[in-house]
Amino acid sequence: MSKFIRYLITWIDIFFFRSIIILVVLGVFSPLSYAQDIHVATDIWEGYSNRDGTGYYFDILREIYPSPEYSLKISYVPFRRGLRMVETSRADLTLGVNRGDMDDGFIAKAVVENDTVDLLMSRDLAQKWQGLNSLKNKRIAARSGYNFDIHFDFPIEYSENNSLLGMMRMLKIGRIDAVLDYLADMKNLWEQACLDDNYIIMEAVLASPAFFAFSREQQDLKKHFETKFQELLQSGRIYELGRKYGIEESQLP
Repeated sequence: MSKFIRYLITWIDIFFFRSIIILVVLGVFSPLSYAQDIHVATDIWEGYSNRDGTGYYFDILREIYPSPEYSLKISYVPFRRGLRMVETSRADLTLGVNRGDMDDGFIAKAVVENDTVDLLMSRDLAQKWQGLNSLKNKRIAARSGYNFDIHFDFPIEYSENNSLLGMMRMLKIGRIDAVLDYLADMKNLWEQACLDDNYIIMEAVLASPAFFAFSREQQDLKKHFETKFQELLQSGRIYELGRKYGIEESQLP
């Protein structure tokens, strides 16, 4: 075998060995190889947790858990199911939680938003409106798990349902008197529910702080969230995110 051929074989061996080393190093240190998956279980709220992955809540998560260090996996589920998934560690966190929805041990300290709830009702009821007391003994519906009845210290006929559209249609045919939900979500379903000018939405009839909640197995994620959220507040970034989705400053923390 000539010296040239031996040299060529040696060079090929060295090149091949170095290539393998480079690939191994890239595999070990590639950001994708150690990205931490975060499973988010949430209901869909217009401007907060949109089905296309945009929204105020999702933007907060991406600021605090950026790619490529973290990877968000989103499951869209009814609100109550999201709570149960976190309580049973089938999801890492859920969004838009109020005090009383679940044990305080799951809930992060930071208030992400001052949650205001709107009321859909007939124009006839609106004309008699004298505050929440006007709902005394009325049939009020809300989405499952919202527990809005805790805000009333007088009797109402309160029920919950997974379908906002279904409740709006129930209002249309007179089976209930009002729906407690969110203006943007109800407006999106207005035509499907066949509602007209005989119905109106009264804004901000209820208010309470909203939080994110974490499973007991993800307390490190929770601590990281609380630290980084304070940085978003102090820098003013949280207000930029709110304005991006048309959220009034009075609703921001």
